[in-house]
Amino acid sequence: MNFLQARQLFRSVSGRHDLVNADGTDNGGGFYLNEGRKHLDRHLFGANRKTPAICYRFCDVGSFAVQVPQCRAVKEMWVATTEERWQLEKKLLQDLKAAYMTELPSEIDTGDPLYYSPGIPRYIPEDAAPGDLEAFLGYVDVPAGDYYDITNIIIMPPPSEKVMVEVVGLFYSMELVNDTDKNYWSENHPLTLVMAAQRYIEVVNRNSQGVKDWDASIATEITQLDMDLVEELIAEVDQMEG
Repeated sequence: MNFLQARQLFRSVSGRHDLVNADGTDNGGGFYLNEGRKHLDRHLFGANRKTPAICYRFCDVGSFAVQVPQCRAVKEMWVATTEERWQLEKKLLQDLKAAYMTELPSEIDTGDPLYYSPGIPRYIPEDAAPGDLEAFLGYVDVPAGDYYDITNIIIMPPPSEKVMVEVVGLFYSMELVNDTDKNYWSENHPLTLVMAAQRYIEVVNRNSQGVKDWDASIATEITQLDMDLVEELIAEVDQMEG
């Protein structure tokens, strides 16, 4: 089911004809569907087996910042060249700074990246121009521009050749923007997506009982998905280690 069809279903099930026009065009319903999408992605234990994902990014020689969109949590990081691939070790950001970032980036020795750390996503004030930092700009490891849906990750040492970075983690399912857009929830569980959208209507209306009722209904649906995932995890397991 694409975004247009999901809005039409939302209109039919919820009765909120004010939020979706008769021809299916959006009049606010799309916002609730997308908020419902994020709620489902975060729900319980990640029953949505499509939540784990890998984001591939290229990192040029001497670069040490990797920017990843729509990432909820970074679980692993790998680096690959044309000849090999290896996993990076997670470190505290202050440890990476102390070990590698006491000099200007242009002076940092390059090599095979070995470590990573989630970086700082923004600086204050948010509307400051990079030029305001004058000669100290080289020390700034916060990305410029919009950061709102970006996770900034620092890898060290900076690569001595162009590498591909694999970010393994939990990601939001795709935002529904265009009429033909689809994601995991709209395709596999459209009614659950509509239920989550209606839950947010109750949140906005400050109807605590309505929110609790929708939470209970959604939990029932998600629990069944959890059961499917458990069945997959225990398949062909006939003994415990230890």
